[in-house]
Amino acid sequence: MLFKNAFHLLIDNFSLNYKFLLYKIIISVVCVGLAAALIVPNVAFIFSSEEFSSLVVLIKDFLRALVSGNTEFLNGFPSEFSSGIAALGRLISAETGRLVFVVVSAVVVLLLFRFLSGMGNFVLGGLIDDKMSSYAKTPFSSAYIKNLGKAALWQVIYVPVTFVYDAAVLALCYVFFLILLNIISFAVVATAAALMLSVALFLVSQAVKLTVFNSMVPALVSDQCKLSAAFRKGFSQCRGNFGTLFSTYLVTCLLILCLGVGGAFCSFGAALLLVVPMSFVMLVCIQFVSYYTFEKKKYFLAEDKIVKPKEAKEQENFYDDFEL
Repeated sequence: MLFKNAFHLLIDNFSLNYKFLLYKIIISVVCVGLAAALIVPNVAFIFSSEEFSSLVVLIKDFLRALVSGNTEFLNGFPSEFSSGIAALGRLISAETGRLVFVVVSAVVVLLLFRFLSGMGNFVLGGLIDDKMSSYAKTPFSSAYIKNLGKAALWQVIYVPVTFVYDAAVLALCYVFFLILLNIISFAVVATAAALMLSVALFLVSQAVKLTVFNSMVPALVSDQCKLSAAFRKGFSQCRGNFGTLFSTYLVTCLLILCLGVGGAFCSFGAALLLVVPMSFVMLVCIQFVSYYTFEKKKYFLAEDKIVKPKEAKEQENFYDDFEL
Protein backbone atom coordinates (compact mmCIF):
# COMPACT_ATOMS: atom_id res chain seq x y z
CA MET A 1 0.00 0.00 0.00
CA LEU A 2 2.86 2.40 0.79
CA PHE A 3 4.47 1.83 -2.61
CA LYS A 4 1.14 2.06 -4.43
CA ASN A 5 0.11 5.35 -2.81
CA ALA A 6 3.59 6.83 -3.19
CA PHE A 7 3.57 5.97 -6.88
CA HIS A 8 0.16 7.62 -7.31
CA LEU A 9 1.51 10.68 -5.51
CA LEU A 10 4.54 10.70 -7.83
CA ILE A 11 2.34 10.63 -10.93
CA ASP A 12 0.03 13.35 -9.59
CA ASN A 13 3.06 15.59 -8.96
CA PHE A 14 5.02 14.64 -12.06
CA SER A 15 6.06 18.23 -12.81
CA LEU A 16 8.33 18.09 -9.74
CA ASN A 17 10.62 15.78 -11.71
CA TYR A 18 11.50 18.54 -14.15
CA LYS A 19 12.03 21.12 -11.42
CA PHE A 20 14.27 18.75 -9.49
CA LEU A 21 16.16 17.81 -12.66
CA LEU A 22 16.92 21.48 -13.31
CA TYR A 23 18.10 21.87 -9.71
CA LYS A 24 20.31 18.77 -10.06
CA ILE A 25 21.85 20.08 -13.27
CA ILE A 26 22.67 23.44 -11.65
CA ILE A 27 24.39 21.97 -8.59
CA SER A 28 26.15 19.36 -10.75
CA VAL A 29 27.62 22.08 -12.97
CA VAL A 30 28.82 23.98 -9.89
CA CYS A 31 30.42 20.90 -8.30
CA VAL A 32 31.94 19.61 -11.55
CA GLY A 33 33.50 23.03 -12.16
CA LEU A 34 34.94 23.04 -8.65
CA ALA A 35 36.25 19.49 -9.07
CA ALA A 36 37.82 20.36 -12.41
CA ALA A 37 39.69 23.27 -10.84
CA LEU A 38 40.94 21.36 -7.79
CA ILE A 39 41.28 17.72 -8.81
CA VAL A 40 41.85 17.33 -12.56
CA PRO A 41 45.29 19.04 -12.70
CA ASN A 42 46.55 16.73 -9.94
CA VAL A 43 45.26 13.44 -11.35
CA ALA A 44 46.06 13.96 -15.02
CA PHE A 45 49.23 11.84 -14.65
CA ILE A 46 47.09 8.85 -13.58
CA PHE A 47 44.77 8.92 -16.60
CA SER A 48 47.67 9.31 -19.00
CA SER A 49 49.66 6.46 -17.44
CA GLU A 50 50.16 3.03 -19.00
CA GLU A 51 48.97 1.33 -15.78
CA PHE A 52 45.57 3.04 -15.89
CA SER A 53 45.14 2.36 -19.62
CA SER A 54 45.93 -1.32 -19.09
CA LEU A 55 43.39 -1.55 -16.27
CA VAL A 56 40.68 0.09 -18.39
CA VAL A 57 41.38 -2.33 -21.25
CA LEU A 58 41.26 -5.25 -18.81
CA ILE A 59 37.84 -4.17 -17.47
CA LYS A 60 36.49 -3.77 -21.01
CA ASP A 61 37.77 -7.24 -21.92
CA PHE A 62 36.16 -8.62 -18.76
CA LEU A 63 32.76 -7.19 -19.70
CA ARG A 64 33.05 -8.62 -23.22
CA ALA A 65 34.07 -12.01 -21.85
CA LEU A 66 31.19 -11.95 -19.37
CA VAL A 67 28.68 -11.35 -22.18
CA SER A 68 30.25 -13.81 -24.63
CA GLY A 69 31.00 -16.50 -22.04
CA ASN A 70 34.77 -16.57 -22.64
CA THR A 71 35.68 -18.93 -19.79
CA GLU A 72 39.39 -18.95 -20.63
CA PHE A 73 39.67 -15.20 -20.05
CA LEU A 74 37.44 -15.26 -16.95
CA ASN A 75 39.59 -17.96 -15.33
CA GLY A 76 42.62 -15.70 -15.47
CA PHE A 77 40.80 -12.44 -14.69
CA PRO A 78 41.15 -12.42 -10.85
CA SER A 79 44.95 -12.59 -10.93
CA GLU A 80 45.26 -10.06 -13.79
CA PHE A 81 42.86 -7.66 -12.06
CA SER A 82 44.81 -7.87 -8.78
CA SER A 83 48.07 -7.23 -10.64
CA GLY A 84 46.56 -4.24 -12.44
CA ILE A 85 45.29 -2.71 -9.20
CA ALA A 86 48.68 -3.28 -7.54
CA ALA A 87 50.53 -1.59 -10.42
CA LEU A 88 48.20 1.41 -10.31
CA GLY A 89 48.61 1.55 -6.53
CA ARG A 90 52.40 1.72 -6.85
CA LEU A 91 52.09 4.59 -9.33
CA ILE A 92 49.77 6.55 -7.03
CA SER A 93 51.87 5.90 -3.90
CA ALA A 94 54.83 7.53 -5.62
CA GLU A 95 52.90 10.83 -5.61
CA THR A 96 51.76 10.93 -1.98
CA GLY A 97 51.40 14.72 -1.73
CA ARG A 98 49.21 14.92 -4.79
CA LEU A 99 47.19 11.95 -3.62
CA VAL A 100 46.40 13.51 -0.24
CA PHE A 101 45.31 16.78 -1.86
CA VAL A 102 43.17 14.94 -4.43
CA VAL A 103 41.47 12.79 -1.79
CA VAL A 104 40.71 15.75 0.47
CA SER A 105 39.44 17.81 -2.48
CA ALA A 106 37.29 14.94 -3.75
CA VAL A 107 35.75 14.40 -0.32
CA VAL A 108 35.00 18.13 0.06
CA VAL A 109 33.40 18.36 -3.41
CA LEU A 110 31.41 15.16 -2.84
CA LEU A 111 30.18 16.36 0.55
CA LEU A 112 29.21 19.71 -0.98
CA PHE A 113 27.28 17.96 -3.76
CA ARG A 114 25.49 15.70 -1.28
CA PHE A 115 24.72 18.68 0.95
CA LEU A 116 23.18 20.68 -1.91
CA SER A 117 21.39 17.62 -3.27
CA GLY A 118 20.00 16.88 0.19
CA MET A 119 18.75 20.45 0.42
CA GLY A 120 16.79 19.80 -2.75
CA ASN A 121 15.38 16.57 -1.29
CA PHE A 122 14.26 18.46 1.80
CA VAL A 123 12.52 21.08 -0.36
CA LEU A 124 10.85 18.27 -2.31
CA GLY A 125 9.53 17.01 1.00
CA GLY A 126 8.05 20.43 1.73
CA LEU A 127 6.33 20.54 -1.67
CA ILE A 128 4.97 17.00 -1.27
CA ASP A 129 3.73 17.83 2.24
CA ASP A 130 1.88 20.91 0.96
CA LYS A 131 0.15 18.78 -1.65
CA MET A 132 -0.73 16.01 0.82
CA SER A 133 -2.00 18.28 3.58
CA SER A 134 -3.94 20.90 1.60
CA TYR A 135 -3.28 20.20 -2.08
CA ALA A 136 -1.46 23.51 -2.33
CA LYS A 137 0.86 24.22 -5.26
CA THR A 138 3.93 25.91 -3.77
CA PRO A 139 6.68 27.32 -6.05
CA PHE A 140 10.02 25.51 -5.73
CA SER A 141 11.94 28.72 -5.00
CA SER A 142 9.51 29.76 -2.24
CA ALA A 143 9.74 26.33 -0.61
CA TYR A 144 13.56 26.46 -0.85
CA ILE A 145 13.74 29.77 1.00
CA LYS A 146 11.10 28.71 3.53
CA ASN A 147 12.92 25.48 4.45
CA LEU A 148 16.47 26.80 4.13
CA GLY A 149 17.27 26.83 7.86
CA LYS A 150 15.89 23.41 8.77
CA ALA A 151 17.22 21.85 5.57
CA ALA A 152 20.75 23.10 6.24
CA LEU A 153 20.63 21.93 9.88
CA TRP A 154 19.41 18.48 8.84
CA GLN A 155 22.05 18.12 6.13
CA VAL A 156 24.86 19.08 8.53
CA ILE A 157 23.97 15.94 10.51
CA TYR A 158 22.69 13.63 7.78
CA VAL A 159 25.40 14.11 5.13
CA PRO A 160 28.50 13.16 7.23
CA VAL A 161 26.77 10.16 8.82
CA THR A 162 25.50 8.72 5.55
CA PHE A 163 28.79 9.53 3.76
CA VAL A 164 30.73 7.39 6.23
CA TYR A 165 28.06 4.70 6.02
CA ASP A 166 28.07 4.60 2.20
CA ALA A 167 31.88 4.60 2.06
CA ALA A 168 32.01 1.66 4.48
CA VAL A 169 29.38 -0.23 2.47
CA LEU A 170 31.22 0.32 -0.84
CA ALA A 171 34.49 -0.82 0.74
CA LEU A 172 32.75 -3.90 2.13
CA CYS A 173 31.22 -4.71 -1.28
CA TYR A 174 34.65 -4.39 -2.92
CA VAL A 175 36.32 -6.65 -0.34
CA PHE A 176 33.44 -9.09 -0.62
CA PHE A 177 33.86 -9.14 -4.41
CA LEU A 178 37.59 -9.89 -4.19
CA ILE A 179 37.12 -12.58 -1.52
CA LEU A 180 34.56 -14.45 -3.59
CA LEU A 181 36.80 -14.29 -6.65
CA ASN A 182 39.55 -16.01 -4.64
CA ILE A 183 37.35 -18.52 -2.78
CA ILE A 184 35.39 -19.99 -5.68
CA SER A 185 37.69 -21.94 -7.98
CA PHE A 186 35.54 -21.76 -11.14
CA ALA A 187 36.03 -18.19 -12.35
CA VAL A 188 32.74 -17.84 -14.24
CA VAL A 189 30.74 -18.87 -11.16
CA ALA A 190 32.95 -16.72 -8.93
CA THR A 191 32.51 -13.62 -11.08
CA ALA A 192 28.74 -14.03 -11.41
CA ALA A 193 28.28 -14.79 -7.70
CA ALA A 194 30.57 -11.93 -6.64
CA LEU A 195 28.72 -9.40 -8.78
CA MET A 196 25.29 -10.64 -7.73
CA LEU A 197 26.01 -10.75 -4.00
CA SER A 198 27.89 -7.42 -4.02
CA VAL A 199 24.96 -5.68 -5.70
CA ALA A 200 22.52 -7.41 -3.33
CA LEU A 201 24.58 -6.26 -0.34
CA PHE A 202 24.58 -2.69 -1.65
CA LEU A 203 20.79 -2.70 -2.21
CA VAL A 204 20.14 -4.09 1.27
CA SER A 205 22.41 -1.48 2.86
CA GLN A 206 20.61 1.36 1.06
CA ALA A 207 17.22 -0.04 2.10
CA VAL A 208 18.38 -0.18 5.73
CA LYS A 209 19.63 3.44 5.58
CA LEU A 210 16.40 4.71 4.04
CA THR A 211 14.35 2.77 6.60
CA VAL A 212 16.23 4.13 9.60
CA PHE A 213 16.04 7.77 8.43
CA ASN A 214 12.56 7.46 6.93
CA SER A 215 10.52 9.66 9.26
CA MET A 216 12.92 12.39 10.38
CA VAL A 217 12.37 14.80 7.48
CA PRO A 218 8.56 14.36 7.45
CA ALA A 219 8.50 15.08 11.18
CA LEU A 220 10.54 18.26 10.65
CA VAL A 221 8.41 19.41 7.72
CA SER A 222 4.89 18.19 8.44
CA ASP A 223 4.70 18.54 12.23
CA GLN A 224 7.37 21.26 12.61
CA CYS A 225 9.18 19.13 15.21
CA LYS A 226 12.50 20.16 16.66
CA LEU A 227 15.47 18.06 15.57
CA SER A 228 15.61 16.00 18.80
CA ALA A 229 11.86 15.30 18.66
CA ALA A 230 12.12 14.37 14.98
CA PHE A 231 14.83 11.82 15.80
CA ARG A 232 12.77 10.31 18.61
CA LYS A 233 9.68 10.06 16.43
CA GLY A 234 11.69 8.70 13.50
CA PHE A 235 13.37 5.94 15.50
CA SER A 236 10.06 5.08 17.15
CA GLN A 237 8.34 4.62 13.78
CA CYS A 238 11.33 2.67 12.50
CA ARG A 239 11.18 0.20 15.38
CA GLY A 240 7.45 -0.32 15.00
CA ASN A 241 7.38 -0.63 11.21
CA PHE A 242 10.86 -1.80 10.21
CA GLY A 243 9.71 -4.80 8.17
CA THR A 244 7.16 -2.85 6.13
CA LEU A 245 9.52 0.04 5.42
CA PHE A 246 12.51 -2.17 4.65
CA SER A 247 10.54 -4.29 2.20
CA THR A 248 9.16 -1.20 0.45
CA TYR A 249 12.55 0.45 0.13
CA LEU A 250 14.29 -2.75 -0.98
CA VAL A 251 11.83 -3.28 -3.83
CA THR A 252 12.01 0.42 -4.76
CA CYS A 253 15.83 0.42 -4.83
CA LEU A 254 15.83 -2.70 -7.01
CA LEU A 255 13.35 -1.12 -9.45
CA ILE A 256 15.40 2.10 -9.56
CA LEU A 257 18.56 0.11 -10.31
CA CYS A 258 16.87 -1.89 -13.08
CA LEU A 259 15.25 1.18 -14.63
CA GLY A 260 18.48 3.15 -14.44
CA VAL A 261 20.73 0.45 -15.93
CA GLY A 262 18.17 -0.72 -18.49
CA GLY A 263 17.16 2.79 -19.48
CA ALA A 264 20.76 3.97 -19.78
CA PHE A 265 21.66 0.96 -21.93
CA CYS A 266 18.65 1.19 -24.25
CA SER A 267 18.68 4.99 -24.67
CA PHE A 268 22.46 5.62 -24.54
CA GLY A 269 22.02 7.42 -21.21
CA ALA A 270 19.15 9.71 -22.21
CA ALA A 271 16.67 7.90 -19.95
CA LEU A 272 18.70 8.91 -16.88
CA LEU A 273 17.47 12.48 -17.33
CA LEU A 274 14.06 11.21 -16.24
CA VAL A 275 14.93 8.17 -14.11
CA VAL A 276 17.26 10.03 -11.74
CA PRO A 277 14.84 12.81 -10.64
CA MET A 278 11.92 10.35 -10.58
CA SER A 279 13.91 8.11 -8.23
CA PHE A 280 14.46 10.91 -5.73
CA VAL A 281 10.85 12.10 -5.92
CA MET A 282 9.59 8.54 -5.46
CA LEU A 283 11.73 8.01 -2.35
CA VAL A 284 10.50 11.29 -0.86
CA CYS A 285 6.89 10.27 -1.62
CA ILE A 286 7.44 6.99 0.25
CA GLN A 287 8.80 8.93 3.23
CA PHE A 288 5.76 11.16 3.50
CA VAL A 289 3.12 8.54 2.64
CA SER A 290 4.52 6.21 5.30
CA TYR A 291 4.74 9.05 7.84
CA TYR A 292 1.13 10.14 7.27
CA THR A 293 0.03 6.49 7.38
CA PHE A 294 1.81 5.66 10.64
CA GLU A 295 0.66 8.94 12.22
CA LYS A 296 -2.92 8.15 11.08
CA LYS A 297 -3.32 11.46 9.28
CA LYS A 298 -5.59 12.16 6.30
CA TYR A 299 -3.88 13.26 3.10
CA PHE A 300 -4.60 14.15 -0.51
CA LEU A 301 -3.47 11.45 -2.90
CA ALA A 302 -4.92 13.40 -5.84
CA GLU A 303 -7.22 16.37 -6.29
CA ASP A 304 -10.32 14.20 -6.02
CA LYS A 305 -9.02 11.51 -3.67
CA ILE A 306 -8.38 11.75 0.07
CA VAL A 307 -6.82 8.83 1.93
CA LYS A 308 -8.19 8.39 5.45
CA PRO A 309 -6.70 6.34 8.31
CA LYS A 310 -8.15 2.89 8.82
CA GLU A 311 -9.51 3.78 12.27
CA ALA A 312 -11.30 6.85 10.90
CA LYS A 313 -12.93 4.74 8.20
CA GLU A 314 -14.15 2.20 10.73
CA GLN A 315 -15.82 4.92 12.78
CA GLU A 316 -17.75 6.31 9.81
CA ASN A 317 -21.29 5.16 9.06
CA PHE A 318 -21.51 3.23 5.80
CA TYR A 319 -24.73 5.05 4.83
CA ASP A 320 -23.07 8.48 5.21
CA ASP A 321 -21.85 8.18 1.64
CA PHE A 322 -25.40 7.96 0.25
CA GLU A 323 -28.22 10.46 -0.06
CA LEU A 324 -31.56 8.98 1.02
